Order: sequence, then C-alpha cells, then structure tokens
Amino acid sequence: METLSATTIFWLIALGSITGWLTGYLMGKEGMSKYSNALWGVFGSLSVGLVALLVGVSSALLYAFIGTLATLFIANVFHSHHQEDIYGGEDHGITVRRYHKKANHQ
Repeated sequence: METLSATTIFWLIALGSITGWLTGYLMGKEGMSKYSNALWGVFGSLSVGLVALLVGVSSALLYAFIGTLATLFIANVFHSHHQEDIYGGEDHGITVRRYHKKANHQ
C-alpha cells in the first residue's frame, strides 16, 4: 500500500503528464493540445490519487490512472473542435448549387 510521500507525488505527476501527453498526441488536432492534455492529466492524477491515498485504498496509482483517463475524456469532449471547424473546408459529399433567375430588365 502506498503512502503519501514525495515519491508517490512524483509518480502521480509523471503518470498524469505522460498519459496526458500521449492522449494529446493520439488525438492530434481534434481535441486540446498535447500540453493542455498533460496539464489536465496531472490535475486528474493528483486529485484522484491523493483522494485514494487519503481514503486508504490500495493501488492508488491504478485509480489515479483511471481518474486521469476520465478527466482527459471529459476535458476533450467539452473542448472538441474538428479540423474543419478551425481550418474550414468542410466536405459533406454533396454539392449544393443555386441557380438564380435572371431578371428581365426592359
């Protein structure tokens, strides 16, 4: 069982930052940046990991990892912007053409 020490806090920060960076790398331009994901990962890992340590749950690092994934999921879902929304160029597979009648000017 882990105890609240500097080593445990280091592993929580390392776990959150690595998981967040990898999530940002895998998501590419669809969600938040790699650095934002790393910060949210550290936040999720520290908050869930410290609560698990204070409650006395064994394998707090496993719960911190699950909490990090949940925090990153929520942060990316509420921040998701598609590439087309940012850079334009939407292609829905159909083309809408509008023909205007020419006015007869006499």
